[in-house]
Amino acid sequence: MLVGAGDHQHLVARHALVAGENVGRYAEPGDVPDVAGSVGVRPGDGGEDARHAFQGKPWPGPVRAPATIIDVNPTPAQLVAHLAATGRRPAALVGDWFGHAAVVAVDCAPRPVTGRGGSAFSLDDGPPSPTSTTPDDSAEAWTFGWLPYSGTAFSAETRDVLFYDAAAEDAGPAAGAWSVAPGASPELAVALPALLADAAASALPEDPVIAWDDGDRAAHERGVLDCLDAIRAGDVYQACLSTRFHGTVTPPHVVADAVTAASSSTAADSPAPNPTVYAAAGWWARRVAEHSPVRGAFLAGIDGDGRDIVVASLSPEEFLVRDGDTVRESPIKGTVPLSADPAELAASRKDVAENIMIVDLVRHDLGQVAVTGGVRVTDLLAVRPAPGVWHLVSEVTATLPERLAHADLIDACFPPASVTGTPKIRAAELISEWEPVARGVHCGGVGAAVGGRLELNVAIRTAEFRGPAPLLDDADAADEGAGAPITVDVGVGGGITIDSDPADEWDEILAKAAPLIGPDLLGRRAPLQ
Repeated sequence: MLVGAGDHQHLVARHALVAGENVGRYAEPGDVPDVAGSVGVRPGDGGEDARHAFQGKPWPGPVRAPATIIDVNPTPAQLVAHLAATGRRPAALVGDWFGHAAVVAVDCAPRPVTGRGGSAFSLDDGPPSPTSTTPDDSAEAWTFGWLPYSGTAFSAETRDVLFYDAAAEDAGPAAGAWSVAPGASPELAVALPALLADAAASALPEDPVIAWDDGDRAAHERGVLDCLDAIRAGDVYQACLSTRFHGTVTPPHVVADAVTAASSSTAADSPAPNPTVYAAAGWWARRVAEHSPVRGAFLAGIDGDGRDIVVASLSPEEFLVRDGDTVRESPIKGTVPLSADPAELAASRKDVAENIMIVDLVRHDLGQVAVTGGVRVTDLLAVRPAPGVWHLVSEVTATLPERLAHADLIDACFPPASVTGTPKIRAAELISEWEPVARGVHCGGVGAAVGGRLELNVAIRTAEFRGPAPLLDDADAADEGAGAPITVDVGVGGGITIDSDPADEWDEILAKAAPLIGPDLLGRRAPLQ
């Protein structure tokens, strides 16, 4: 596994298990491997050395003779869960991001951003740095965050970032390699062997018990009928209509007990896990392991009132993928359950029409900032799998003017075309009338930027976990707040065209929601009485 940070760039680090000890060996390129230094990382007391280094304390670890090497590589889901269990707020992008299978910030707490939403990824609201062919070549800070469809954007900067690159498909899920981003602190490189060993040895947190409502089917079907009326009247050609499922992590003391157990199993000097972050990490990590989302994301922020808010995304859809003067959008429109024949989707007049209309809208959005003649449709109507469903996906690329600010690109294209409708402005106006609850993060964008690169997903198949309001110093208030629940919201939507049927649209909602909420949703298909 290659790691690099500061003066430790391109340091080679591996792990071994010797007589019950985790031993991390490191060597500068060109050193003779047999005389490379090795850092002992003992479970319990010895393993604390690396943790001290990570927390900015000097590295007191012993130097040992080389040993037989056995790689210890946790999956990204394991690492995120372990970081949450040790009191950190990881930011993670998993699937296909910036040329890696995962990009993980070890401790990064996005906070509300003032000003226009796109500035969340251009904090100085100026042009990005010149193009980098890969983010590994840049030591610039990373910005992680999200842009909600409705509400306030969140972001945070960090340099302590790890990359994960998967091995060959037949090599197993733990055969990949972790590396440290240029610009990360030297302490992170030193602490990495112990961090990875601890994460690999840790079980995923239990899936939190969440009591979900059934969603508002009646309101959704009324919205579909209203949308059909608007299409017949010529107000819109299609629109994306969403519904919300609300849940409560229950009972609260179960989460508290799990957090206590996690605290007792980690180092004594590690911060206690945050209950909201810990519950969300367990929910997300288990679903990432099961569904392998292409554009998954996990960010644990703090709102302006000090309340925890975690965005846990299993999105299959990319919004903007920018590398310098080139950008790509890959809108999804058209869905059937994974159990269906995907050929049905490719042959569906309704889904094909829906997709092509959104492709035209994406071309328009990108054309507002692209160089003249720089917009191209590079893939049209491809059928691709996603958690629980098949999707119809197209791809549009554009060439951008030199040094166009990320904020200007985002503002031209946001909200994503696939979650609004055509024409976009009128569709958005009507959506706000048809949907009884604001979307929040759902249908916004989640991702990161570094230098001239920007990657955002479309925040579908995404859950918002919110912790209780911060407790007051007053003992009675603290006792009252101790039982306050962690709430969860999941938005799910679908495109409505003139061929849409309200009952079929609700079935599509359930198919999309099942991987997030549970397969029992698929049994709730009986028509409304």
